[in-house]
Amino acid sequence: MVQQHLPDGKLVYLHCSSIFNGPHAQIRQLKKVRQLLEKNQESIQILTNEYTLLDIAAVAKGLLEDQVFELLPEAKLRYPELFRPSSKSQKAKRVASEAEVLRTEAQAVQDAVLSSDDKGGENSGESSKVDEQEATLEKKVKTEECVQVGPPELGQHSPSEAHGMLPVPKLHPIYLPYRTQHRILHLVQALLEQCCLDFGNAWAPEMMQARRWDGAESIELTQWTRRFAPVAKSLPATAIIETSGQSLNEVLFATSPLRHSAVHRLRTSTAGMIRMLKAAVTFTEALNDSKRTERITELKTQLEAGIEEIVQHQNLLERKLTDQLQDIARRRAELEELERSCVQEMLEADKQQRTEVGAALEISLASSTQVSNVDDDSNVHVGEEKPDADAEEETDDGSLVDVIYSLV
Repeated sequence: MVQQHLPDGKLVYLHCSSIFNGPHAQIRQLKKVRQLLEKNQESIQILTNEYTLLDIAAVAKGLLEDQVFELLPEAKLRYPELFRPSSKSQKAKRVASEAEVLRTEAQAVQDAVLSSDDKGGENSGESSKVDEQEATLEKKVKTEECVQVGPPELGQHSPSEAHGMLPVPKLHPIYLPYRTQHRILHLVQALLEQCCLDFGNAWAPEMMQARRWDGAESIELTQWTRRFAPVAKSLPATAIIETSGQSLNEVLFATSPLRHSAVHRLRTSTAGMIRMLKAAVTFTEALNDSKRTERITELKTQLEAGIEEIVQHQNLLERKLTDQLQDIARRRAELEELERSCVQEMLEADKQQRTEVGAALEISLASSTQVSNVDDDSNVHVGEEKPDADAEEETDDGSLVDVIYSLV
């Protein structure tokens, strides 16, 4: 039933944010707002079931004028609850899925490295002692960064499972388009190799000359860290800035997953990318490269802001889906009730028909029984009259005999 009052702005924003985006967020005329809503009636059926298009358009126009659809910060300021996880279990599932994908990605990096070594690359002639040291340190870093948060809670079901619908894909963990991912990781790798070039020329020129590393492009990140790790022990204390909680070797080899992901074109989640950029910042800080530390930190901040925007939008989409599924469940319950009513109506109509036919048959049977009783009574009366007539004849014959004898 259509309501006579205006819908709540939060409800209109929730279900119309996907309509009034991009250039459509610039619309201000009520007529154009209504026309756009008419084109998207299927996606706002939950609103049109309760309110008229004109009322919905009026509220949407007000939100457009206040730039709520256009500016995400404005929407978050006005309706902050829409951008938070709908429950603690939902947030826990997101964290658990990110932890699981980090473990998977770490394994993918390791498999890519082993595959490359099996084929015999530039690393095949390296010292087995250095290889073992790097593998041990990388394993330690990955283990620390991929701590299991815990499995999803038992008994929890997705909205689709709860309502008996088709499975709804999970929106997390988050993956950027691969082109974007590759450009970010490739840029950070280049910045780290430039950092290695400057630091090596300043503090380990013999190593640089021996390896013919005369430009950043000639440096391969993991090769540089392999060669530099033994040299670092002989450097002055002022050359390297100590990092609390990590040894220098741990800091150096923590950048290996970034290089392997970029070179081997491994798909990496945003959580994995943030982890790699953090390791890169620590790396440049340790080598006292403030310029590149600042640049990578800026990239990391931008990436974190983008991820936060995606997460909040996903929360909004999940809330919208929850409302839609609840509406579908309500309508499904109404249809099921209507179905039961139709079945019951059929059964009652059948019962009534059978009862009427049965009553008619009983009336017919009762009439037949009465006619049969009348016939039986008639037959019994006729049988009694015949014996009386015979008796009279016998009496008459006896009288005649008496008269004859009297004459004789």
